[in-house]
Amino acid sequence: MSDEPRGEIEIIPPGKKPEDDFATSRIWISSGSGEVKFVKLGPFQSLLLGVALLVFIGLGLFFLSSLFLILAPAVVLLGAGAWIAHKLGFGPFRRLR
Repeated sequence: MSDEPRGEIEIIPPGKKPEDDFATSRIWISSGSGEVKFVKLGPFQSLLLGVALLVFIGLGLFFLSSLFLILAPAVVLLGAGAWIAHKLGFGPFRRLR
């Protein structure tokens, strides 16, 4: 074990500001109001939020599936090329005789 003293914990009560040593401080100080507001959504707002989420998920699936439609033929062509190269005796995976 090390004989070096460990750092001390400093508890700053609410309302009291720490020293103005921002360069070495690990304390985040916000200049905002610090309030969190929860809003109860009505039926129309809930419907709009649900539709927005469905559109977002739908667009994500659309772009992922279109990427699949581009990559699938490329993988098939590479596989066919490897098979043909194997049959013709080319390529790095042929048996040493």
